[in-house]
Amino acid sequence: MTTGNRLTGKMMIPTNWDPALLPKLRKFQPKYVYGSLPSEATLRNSANLPSVTEDLIEDQVEQMNEMGIGFIYVMNATTGPNSELSEQGRFAIMQRCEWLRGIGARGVVLANPFLVELVRHWYPDLEVHVSVLAEVNSVNLAVHYDRLGVALIHLAPDVNRMVPVLRDIRKAVKCQLSVLVNEGCVFECPLRRYHAGVMSNAQVSIEGGYHTDFCYYSCSQWKGARTEEYLRAPWIRPQDIDAYLDMGMEVVKIAGREKMGDGPASHTDWIVQVTQAYFDRDVEDMAQMLVAMEPPNLLDGTPATQSYRVRVKARELDGFLKFFTDGHCSRHCNTCKYCGNWADRAAEVVGDRPGYVARMDDIKERLMIGDFRTGRAVAQRG
Repeated sequence: MTTGNRLTGKMMIPTNWDPALLPKLRKFQPKYVYGSLPSEATLRNSANLPSVTEDLIEDQVEQMNEMGIGFIYVMNATTGPNSELSEQGRFAIMQRCEWLRGIGARGVVLANPFLVELVRHWYPDLEVHVSVLAEVNSVNLAVHYDRLGVALIHLAPDVNRMVPVLRDIRKAVKCQLSVLVNEGCVFECPLRRYHAGVMSNAQVSIEGGYHTDFCYYSCSQWKGARTEEYLRAPWIRPQDIDAYLDMGMEVVKIAGREKMGDGPASHTDWIVQVTQAYFDRDVEDMAQMLVAMEPPNLLDGTPATQSYRVRVKARELDGFLKFFTDGHCSRHCNTCKYCGNWADRAAEVVGDRPGYVARMDDIKERLMIGDFRTGRAVAQRG
């Protein structure tokens, strides 16, 4: 561990509730750890979150407090049936906040604007964090939440490389600012808001037996067909993180609390690996750091058997960020070749790319004709 590391006390790390994780995070001295009950409406549906009980959360929050780490509870659903405006719904939210305050949680992360004001009004001792799902990507939006007295804004990932905008936001607000560093989603994804709504209401579709993630299949299809999407995705390379600290970003957030296999410890080593890479400012394959990169399961939930992945050679990307820090990105990706040229140098496709894209096409076709619940075979294309 580097002595006097600038990321000490500035990282926000996900938890999978594996009791073995916290001791492994101690050396990084993170500012926050975040997570939720799987039943909580968040961007991650309950089927993809490790099981955990309130008692286990209470025990782990106590450990976090002893280690000087703040626990942030995730309640970042963007939409719902407006139950928060009913007496019963508002009472349930306030009871959750009472519980969090009672167990020593530091705060909550929210995307619903009403809940931001509700929690600020009734629980001023809880830190309110504005979720990336609130899509704060401008000075005006940041100032709005700053005036409400929030503790921290997790900026929209799509603004990560809009460096002049980041600098302007930093000048305009007093609250802490956070950048999400390892999201692998398509840049300015046209499905992003819809996807947030789908995930916010996923429990209904899970209980109804018809849950599937059309957006993730689409994202996987697009990235498979256009390798440059892997470079356009708004991640931040570990080697470049100090540039963001220099801009005044106080918190570096790592995504990845959803399980990646069976059992609560399914990705403990991955969380530690990603945290270590940012702490050390070095990684070889950027793609291994990213969420939304795993090939999706088949519609029946079974793992894909087709081998396909992309490596992004991070050490080949020295100088890549300068184009953005100098303010040259116009966001006109349809005409700009910058990321595509870097992809030719740094992205390496491993496996059957055409077969992977065809498989994504077939899955989306099954969703369109509505046969994925009955298992009817899709007719062979001529």
